[in-house]
Amino acid sequence: MSDDPIYRQQLAWFRYAVIAPLLAPEPGRTLKQRIEEQAERVWTFPDGGTRSIGFGTIEKWLYAYRLGGIEALRVRLRQDAGSFRGIDEDTAGRINQILHDHPKLRTHAIIEHLNIENLLGDPPPSHSTLYRYIKAQRPSSGRSEPQMQRRSFEAPYAGYLWQADIMYGPHLPVKLPNGRTRKQQIYLIAVLDDHSRLLCHGEFFARQDLAAWLCCLETAVRKRGVPCKLYCDNGQVFTSDQIRRIAAALGIELLHTRVRDAAAKGKIERLFQKVRRSFLEPAMEMAPPKTLDEINEKFFTWMENGHNHREHSAFNETPIRRFMESSSHLRTLPADSAGLFHVSYTRLVKKDGTFSLHGVRFETVPGLVGRKVTVSYDLREPERVFVFCDGVSHGRAGLLDPKANCLQAQRNSRDRKQGDHKDA
Repeated sequence: MSDDPIYRQQLAWFRYAVIAPLLAPEPGRTLKQRIEEQAERVWTFPDGGTRSIGFGTIEKWLYAYRLGGIEALRVRLRQDAGSFRGIDEDTAGRINQILHDHPKLRTHAIIEHLNIENLLGDPPPSHSTLYRYIKAQRPSSGRSEPQMQRRSFEAPYAGYLWQADIMYGPHLPVKLPNGRTRKQQIYLIAVLDDHSRLLCHGEFFARQDLAAWLCCLETAVRKRGVPCKLYCDNGQVFTSDQIRRIAAALGIELLHTRVRDAAAKGKIERLFQKVRRSFLEPAMEMAPPKTLDEINEKFFTWMENGHNHREHSAFNETPIRRFMESSSHLRTLPADSAGLFHVSYTRLVKKDGTFSLHGVRFETVPGLVGRKVTVSYDLREPERVFVFCDGVSHGRAGLLDPKANCLQAQRNSRDRKQGDHKDA
């Protein structure tokens, strides 16, 4: 806890702001209901951090204020703040001597040396205490990393800027292409409108690959229009050539954060915190979903009722209402957009007229034997695969059915024999 008196005063006023709505009685609503409502909110603390506050903490602040006023909400520093009670003078002296003689020696090596030499006393201090003490006593290198300058920003209207990211989800049974079921981790891919905080679309997938991202992006665009800018990180799926092709076709400017700079996408990171706290934790605890379809069905309901149509603390308005207030700027998909969001792969057509895609064999026209073709499909309909060669469409590929081909070959053989007899 900071010992800055100004910060402690700001924290006291912040705590008062949290409990202020609870001080006066409100007809028709119990105090418990009102505290629960405050506990569901995400608060911005004086240090700039955002997080929720537990029911018990709010209740403690409320009763403390009733007993002692604003002073009871002020953080009191411990009398031994800044000291290390678990480290005696002898141990402290040994550590200081090592730091003086070997300033580049790592902390864990110092602790290991003291432990081997039995120089930590009896009982020895905890490792966390030793780490904190060494960090406090270690001479400064004189170099400090420059702080990246950040400014709070907001898009001027709905559809101007979207943020997208992927969140690791729980483990669920997932049906594999071979028909078997295996329990594996699923992933939430979400697209958020920066101006309104509207969740344009979010969906759990069994993979975090390009096909899943294209599927989510297409759904978001068809539901909420075409954005002017799309802001995401430098993940491979977000920087692929297909995404660049789609962006160029739709007039979308692609923006990417710096490498390992998750804080740059603060709005969608906070959304993921809300998803974990308000959706995933209750869902997995109360009625755990059994399949991917089941968790998506529940998430779609929460997405609309628990987020899009619920008042947002940033502007005291629902995201859907704020989105619609500036909806005149929205652009719709062009009429010739069919297949634009299909995922594409390059395949070599074998001598038997077939090619493989994710372990499944398809067959195409005989004229493409030995040639490289581009195959594309929608993730929601993976069996509908379309074939292109040199920019020319060759229609839809069929699933390979060896038995049917065998019967067809037999019929063709009989037809040829009958033809030979007629000619004779």
